[in-house]
Amino acid sequence: MSDSNQKYALISGASSGIGYQLAIVLSKKGYKVLGSAPEKLLWEMNPLKEEYGVIPFACDITSVEEIKKGAEFVKQQTGGRLDILYNNAGISVGGPSVEIDDDDLERLFKINTLGHIYMTKYMIDFVIAAKGTIVYTSSVCARCPLSWVGAYCATKSAIDSYASVLRMEMKPFGVRVHSVITGGVDTAICDSNVKVSMAGSRYDVPGVLESLRSSAMMSRDLNISAEDYAKQVVAVITKKSDPGFNIYRGARSYFLHWVSRFVPLWLVEYGIARHFKQLVVLRNLKKAVDAKDRKKRKLA
Repeated sequence: MSDSNQKYALISGASSGIGYQLAIVLSKKGYKVLGSAPEKLLWEMNPLKEEYGVIPFACDITSVEEIKKGAEFVKQQTGGRLDILYNNAGISVGGPSVEIDDDDLERLFKINTLGHIYMTKYMIDFVIAAKGTIVYTSSVCARCPLSWVGAYCATKSAIDSYASVLRMEMKPFGVRVHSVITGGVDTAICDSNVKVSMAGSRYDVPGVLESLRSSAMMSRDLNISAEDYAKQVVAVITKKSDPGFNIYRGARSYFLHWVSRFVPLWLVEYGIARHFKQLVVLRNLKKAVDAKDRKKRKLA
């Protein structure tokens, strides 16, 4: 049975990183936290369950059926009320935009975009009942063309746009909606983007592995801790007054947003490509393409 005075929060992707820390911070603020993750990752939430009373439950948000089952579980645990629905689960896939594996590309959009839309669809009545808050973990990737993560940028831009429309649609119900434009946070989300070989890729030229590594380590090289990030975001979203749609937290989050709005695109592209060592790759690739074209003309 639920307590009518108890506040409830649901966090997707609560087994690690930002979601794990959000569960701790919200628990300390008195929320009863439900944390979702795929079944194989539930064990990672054992400390949250033991120390903070978090309720873990299996829900792979790439499956609509699992989300529907999750909604029934949430209803049983909360009495059909959610003060906070925090759509946080996310993955990253790195590499040239036109060479991402088909299965990886589909999974990326299912987790980062469609999964959150479906979670919102099937949990929305609980949020409305509590006149609660919906939060999405977006990224500076929604603002700037960061090197070698084009599909990831697309997922974060898409969920930010979805949330901006939802915000207006939810106002009559007394529900607040926020999209957090996340900068550098010290998590493992991009670690798997490091490549050891680009054999067979059209981008296999000198400098590409170094550039890919630079991009993959962006959240490791300049960041704040996931704990500090969670504390900062929770402090904002739990204010009585509405802080506005976008919340900027994480290293350089507002700076990159500002740059995307007020600096010419060509200069933004140049600065990012230079920072992530992409310029040398593009130059070497252009040389290789020109050399191949010259060879074709000679043989013609």
